[in-house]
Amino acid sequence: MIEKIPFLHRQKLYNIITEDDLPFKALHYIIDELIAQGVFQMEEGCAELFNVTFEEVRYTIGVDGVDVMIVAC
Repeated sequence: MIEKIPFLHRQKLYNIITEDDLPFKALHYIIDELIAQGVFQMEEGCAELFNVTFEEVRYTIGVDGVDVMIVAC
């Protein structure tokens, strides 16, 4: 079941949308990688896809504002 989960990271709230159980360590890593790429500075309504690999698992991530949809590939 897909859930939308509020997730606080570095004093900012993100909405994580995922069907998988992701460890907090992976979520923090993924969001840090997206921040480093400047993803959250893009305009809302312009959703884009990104790829992040964490501990040999590749994730495809869709970002629209603070909504972050994560799918393990």
